[in-house]
Amino acid sequence: MSGALIVGIIIIISVLSCKLTSKVGLPVLVGFIALGVLMGTRFSFEQVEHAEALCNLSLMFILFTGGFQTDFKKAKPVLGVSVLLPTLGTVLTAGAGAAFAYFILKFELYQAMLLGAVISCTDAASVFSILSSKNITFKNNLGSILEMESGFNDPIAYMLTVVFIGLAQGASQNVPVLLLMQVLIGAAVGFVVAMLGRRMMNKLNLDIDGLYAVLLCGVALLTYGFAGLFGGNGFLAVYICGMLLGNGKLVYKKLLSRLFNSVSMIMEIMLFIVLGLLFIPGTFRVVAGIGVLFALFLFFIARPLVMFLLMKPFGYRIKEIAMVSWSGFRGASSIVFATYLLSAGLPYAEIVFSVVFFVCLLSVICQGAFLAPLAKRWDLVDNEEKILKPIADYVKETDGEMLDYNVPFGSIVCGKSVQELRLPKGLYIVMIKREGRYIVPSDSTVIMQDDSLTLASDDREKLLQLSNFI
Repeated sequence: MSGALIVGIIIIISVLSCKLTSKVGLPVLVGFIALGVLMGTRFSFEQVEHAEALCNLSLMFILFTGGFQTDFKKAKPVLGVSVLLPTLGTVLTAGAGAAFAYFILKFELYQAMLLGAVISCTDAASVFSILSSKNITFKNNLGSILEMESGFNDPIAYMLTVVFIGLAQGASQNVPVLLLMQVLIGAAVGFVVAMLGRRMMNKLNLDIDGLYAVLLCGVALLTYGFAGLFGGNGFLAVYICGMLLGNGKLVYKKLLSRLFNSVSMIMEIMLFIVLGLLFIPGTFRVVAGIGVLFALFLFFIARPLVMFLLMKPFGYRIKEIAMVSWSGFRGASSIVFATYLLSAGLPYAEIVFSVVFFVCLLSVICQGAFLAPLAKRWDLVDNEEKILKPIADYVKETDGEMLDYNVPFGSIVCGKSVQELRLPKGLYIVMIKREGRYIVPSDSTVIMQDDSLTLASDDREKLLQLSNFI
């Protein structure tokens, strides 16, 4: 069977699994894991280094996309708690997990430390897949908190994992200095590449629009590579780079956001297929009891306690803290970091990997199934919030066309009201952008020079003729 045929079948089955899991209220992640596990029982992945490289590539694009789609305006009111949770919160969660594994589960010291490190980060992709499928929006910007936490805590967990692997291997290293350098260099590289990348993309004026997406992929890869070259954290760098690009002025930003959302989904599919190939059925039976105990501790003691300690000083109510705590899914990132132990050749790597895989599986299934019901029961669903969608989302639901037109100097429409234009039947000016503000026009609205008009019609030819006329 050809490789192309196999890949095509995998992609189609993955998409169909998304539909099935969303119907029963579970994250799409469950379908990917199930498919990966099924493939893992049939195939073997002997060279773990190759698996690690593919996982890192996938996670890099997932984090870059997450940063690109993070909205500064929504995150600004909750910036304090959103920074505290993925930093101090991740460290405290790792410490609590390590202590439980060492004192209760009787793991070796470094084995316990590594288990706590790799399981300390959350995965919000599955959370938002349920919220979007159920049209649920959290009150009080809780969604923004989860989004920022999941983006920033992956680099922290990565650094903890790498440091503890070095310690377990007997490497001599100054841990505080190493962590500080990882953060500072990673943040600096992310900032510099974002500024240069934005300037390049806005100035190039490429003839083929599709090349902008290719160029942005190159920027993401360049950011990750430069951060690693200079000793910084590549995951932190790409998240910061994506966030700065996504919140700045960038050509085709809406289109690029939609394209990278698809790229991120493809990377998630590839990520869990690869992880499924590393699935170890024999050790799963051994660690099932340990995995359940560790998961219960993490879900009902460690994370709720950490969230309470960090969120209560900001005035959040108990049910809001409980919602953020329950929404802290373990997923892709934790399993990826667990593969580092396999490639490092640590004697307990397979056991730790299997425990992490088991806990993540329980997390996405159990926490995912009850997320929406709990949000409604605790009255944390904002039924009044308006969900803003890109114009393209509405266009795809109709047979209409839309076109943006900038009114130049000397245009015959300058100084005329919409009513005076006497637009043909079926042609509309649905929006006007003027000096950074958006105006919904009425018949008396006067068109001015440098206005950006959004024209709409169900007749493409008439729309083009109108744009040429005005």
